[in-house]
Amino acid sequence: MTPEPDAAPDMAPRGVEPRSPVVAVAASTVVHACLAAVLVTVGVTAARAMRPEPAPVLVADWTPPPPPGVLPPPPELPVPGGAPKYVGPAGRGKASPAAAASDAAARLARLVPAPTAAGTGTSERLAGGLGFDAAIPKAFRAESFAMDRSRVAFVVDAGGRLLGAMPAARAVLAQRLSALAPNQRFTLAVARGGAVELAPNTPAPATQANVLAALRWFTERAAPGGTADLGAALDRVWQAMEPDAVCIVARGTSATRRIAARAPTDGLLAAADRLNPARTDGTRAARLLCIELADASADGALRALGERQGGQTGYLFIDRRSLGMVAAPPRALPAATTGRP
Repeated sequence: MTPEPDAAPDMAPRGVEPRSPVVAVAASTVVHACLAAVLVTVGVTAARAMRPEPAPVLVADWTPPPPPGVLPPPPELPVPGGAPKYVGPAGRGKASPAAAASDAAARLARLVPAPTAAGTGTSERLAGGLGFDAAIPKAFRAESFAMDRSRVAFVVDAGGRLLGAMPAARAVLAQRLSALAPNQRFTLAVARGGAVELAPNTPAPATQANVLAALRWFTERAAPGGTADLGAALDRVWQAMEPDAVCIVARGTSATRRIAARAPTDGLLAAADRLNPARTDGTRAARLLCIELADASADGALRALGERQGGQTGYLFIDRRSLGMVAAPPRALPAATTGRP
């Protein structure tokens, strides 16, 4: 009996079994790789979100606006050299300081009201005092300054400390000059360092053209300098016109801020008493108004002068809050005054 041949071996290739370890390992590797990628992405995003970013630095030229009610209006208040305008890097090289100053003076021409007629009532011409309604005493608003005088002089301390209060000083001048009548004469003196400058072609009648020219000159020349000599400025205006009304505008120097070798008011009281002595009846030929801005002077010279030669309404102090200025930071004391043992 012939034996049956062995069955032919199965030569067909065998596929990967469904439960093969290779499938499990490959699937696990893919899943864990995806999870790892997700975790890395989440970690990087969280790290970037938690990283402290540097504070943005904003660079801009800005003049703080005056308080409400001040003339000229805040949008049109002229600044030295013209209002700051962003013209881009290419345009900065083409900007001319003279053109900017002329532009500021032209804007000022549209702001200054025409001087009122000589017969206008005091209350109508005063129009709210200097515009700082919250800071002006009631007695000052009720009683006008220089409305009954014929020769009015304005003296501005343009020392370095006036820089922060320059917009307020311009507003005070614009308001006071525009309140004068055409039959009054005026002059404007600016004191800085050891020099005193008078507005060109003054003393002159307070016509609209003359007032505008004086304010334009002050705007173009508004560049604070060294410590002024207000006593010398009074001498200069008395030589020019022998005024019967004088308005002094200055920024005070507090005790903690006084570092100059001399103050602008050194010799001011003596010069005022010499130029404007008291008569036998106690009156004086000229009436003074001292306006102090931002800080009250430690020596109290302006207050003393205003009250002595201007009466109860001869001194006006407009503080930082009324001017919209930042409060002065406290000055550090020297080591010798800390009281350490």
